[in-house]
Amino acid sequence: MEPLLQRMTKEDAHLLFTNSQKVKFIKGATIYNEGDSADYLYFIHTGEIRLFKRTGPNKELTIFTRGEDDAFGEIGVFSGLKYSNTAETVTDSVLYRIDNQTLENILTDNGGIGLHFTRWVAESLEASKAKIRDYIAFGSEGAVASVFIRYSNMYGVVTTEGVRITEPIMIQDISKHIGISRETVSRIVNKWKERGIIDNDNKYFLLKKVDYFKQLLVCEQCGVENCVL
Repeated sequence: MEPLLQRMTKEDAHLLFTNSQKVKFIKGATIYNEGDSADYLYFIHTGEIRLFKRTGPNKELTIFTRGEDDAFGEIGVFSGLKYSNTAETVTDSVLYRIDNQTLENILTDNGGIGLHFTRWVAESLEASKAKIRDYIAFGSEGAVASVFIRYSNMYGVVTTEGVRITEPIMIQDISKHIGISRETVSRIVNKWKERGIIDNDNKYFLLKKVDYFKQLLVCEQCGVENCVL
């Protein structure tokens, strides 16, 4: 999905930044917790942010990961008084935060910026609904397959052997994305390796039979264009 700030003119993005406060966070820092008062929308200048929900003891479900030129915190800001998920830094990050009233004033006075926000929020909701569908409708195997498909859409390179994912994937990270145990993820991945569906060199995976994942997830019936993490 195209980051929010990349949809705008430089002038519009500059207007948002000049009305925002710069804040810095180290890797692994919590920016806000689910249930905190939703006072700010955040823009990502540098870094990567993970938005997730805690679903039980040591269990987390990743809703989104967002990077440079994107934003987060919109669900709490636009739809309620409290944030609906937790935001945590994946890397050291430089952010800009804008308070609700200032943002509302800017959107009221600038229809073009408001339109970009509306489209961005709508696409985000569609993408999150598709994730939840994959995680719930197709069981544990479908949930793991969904993560691999999304990684392949973001970082996949087509080769004669299959789709090679150029970013490392850790079993623990998959577990965090879909809220199931590492042991379950490992069992599914090992089964696929035994059946020749995937292969890996350490943390780098090759999807040898991408059609297996697409059939499992009924991808041909999915109208979501932004199938990413």
